[in-house]
Amino acid sequence: MLLQKIWVKLTLIIRYLKYYYIPNLKLNCKVIGKPVGVEQTVKIRGNGIIEIGKDCFFGITIGGRSYGETEFQMKFNDSKIVLGDNVCTNNNLFICCTKNITIGSHTVIGERVTIFDFEGHGLKADERKRIGEMGTVTIGENVWIGNNVTILKNTVIGDNTIIAAGAVVSGKFPANVIIGGIPAKIIKDLPK
Repeated sequence: MLLQKIWVKLTLIIRYLKYYYIPNLKLNCKVIGKPVGVEQTVKIRGNGIIEIGKDCFFGITIGGRSYGETEFQMKFNDSKIVLGDNVCTNNNLFICCTKNITIGSHTVIGERVTIFDFEGHGLKADERKRIGEMGTVTIGENVWIGNNVTILKNTVIGDNTIIAAGAVVSGKFPANVIIGGIPAKIIKDLPK
C-alpha cells in the first residue's frame, strides 16, 4: 500500500515535470496559479498574464487523440487569459489572446478547440502581415464546449450554455441555450 502511494506521487511529479514545468522553463509571461492535473504537454507563450483557477485540469489520456498539446499564447504585455476554478479541457486546446479571454468556472472544453480574441491578420492586402482587429472573449460559468469548436473575437457566451461540436461561434449568446452551426446560432433553450 505504501509503495503504491509513493508510486502515484512519483507519477504525478514526473507528469508535471514532463508536461507542464519543462515546456515552460523560459516563460516571459506571468502565471498565477497552476493546474491540479496535466495529461498533455501544456505550453504557455508570450508576454501577458494567465490566471489559472483552482482544480483546473488540462488534457486527458482517455479522451482520445492524446498526442499534441494545450497552448496558451498571449501576444502583448497587457494580454490576459483568465480561467475560473475547475475548468477541465480535453486535448489539443489552443487559446490565443491579444486583449482578454475569460473562461468561467466549471467549464468543460472538448478536443481541438480554438479560441481567438482577434482576427489573425488584417483584411486589406497591405495589412496581412499585421494582427487584425482585436476584441475580447467572455465565456460564462458551467459552459460545455464540444469538440472542434472555434470561438472568435467579441464573443460572449452565457452561463450553462452548450456549444455543439464543430461550431464557429461569434457574437453574443444568452445563458441556458444550445448553440451550434457555422455560423453558430441558437438551436434550443435548456431547462433552467
